[in-house]
Amino acid sequence: MTEIDKVRKNLNAWMNAFNERDIETLFTLYDPESLYANAGAAMMQGIEEIKPWYEGMFASLEGSLLFKEEHAFQHGGLALLVGKYCFQPPEGQAPSNNAAGRVALVYRKAEDNRWLLLFDMDNTPPDCTPTDFS
Repeated sequence: MTEIDKVRKNLNAWMNAFNERDIETLFTLYDPESLYANAGAAMMQGIEEIKPWYEGMFASLEGSLLFKEEHAFQHGGLALLVGKYCFQPPEGQAPSNNAAGRVALVYRKAEDNRWLLLFDMDNTPPDCTPTDFS
């Protein structure tokens, strides 16, 4: 397994924890110095700031998060995954216009050789729509 495959393994575990709303597992996948730059919120730094934001979001979030990788880079102890995301609504509901976007995820290799999410930045550009996931 390559190093970038190990990064993808972290992302897959993150996606599973997110979609199961498993906040405790989700934050085992974060670097303690993580930064989160959400398109609709102020920058957050550290698990202590990021975790409550997710807890609040999970309380009202419906549906599942999907991801399509567009680019992947790894050099030394840092890696970058770039891709499109989409919130798939529960069955029978139409997707909202702001349900899709692009994300840049930076990972750092920890001393125990695990890849942990260090920086998460998303945006909602016009070339990302829910139809990208049809």
